[in-house]
Amino acid sequence: AWWIAFAPFVGVFLARISRGRSLREYIVGSIVVPSLMCFVWFMVVGGTAIDLTLNGSAGDAIWSAGQESQLFVMLDLILSGGVAWLMAMIVVVLLLTYLVTTADSAILIVNTINAAGAENPSGRPHIIFWGSALSLVVGGLLIVGGLGAIKTAMVIGALPFSLVMVLMAFALVKAVIRDGIREKNGVQSVHVAP
Repeated sequence: AWWIAFAPFVGVFLARISRGRSLREYIVGSIVVPSLMCFVWFMVVGGTAIDLTLNGSAGDAIWSAGQESQLFVMLDLILSGGVAWLMAMIVVVLLLTYLVTTADSAILIVNTINAAGAENPSGRPHIIFWGSALSLVVGGLLIVGGLGAIKTAMVIGALPFSLVMVLMAFALVKAVIRDGIREKNGVQSVHVAP
């Protein structure tokens, strides 16, 4: 549900920043490289946590910690006090950077969608409105039910997008076939910025 809920935003954002790139460059830059980075991250961090739990050095510390605390517990186990604290601060700063850039991208895409795809959406007032609306919705969900409420809202919100994603898959196949026909006939199929 999380993937489905975020797919329209991420897809439009990636398409917007990838204008002029080939399909191969788009796939490598948006699927292959991030997947490899996630694989390395999960292999190193997850493998270390599993090893610490299985060989008994961690006991039940990692397993019994809440899901949001497991990384920090593992850092405490493998690093000395000061270094573990410094690494935890780095992790928090990176997570905050991730959240801020994700929210910024979501606001940009919502504004672009509401401006009917215009390259320069209606400026600062709309961006402020959508940023405030997003902040109020997330803040309200956190106050009412915490992360559980956000997860539930994501699942409910993702349901209608599953149908949209199926239609988008058909549209992608159709567009790739049409681009192939255009290229075969000598018609330019890639937009080149002036």
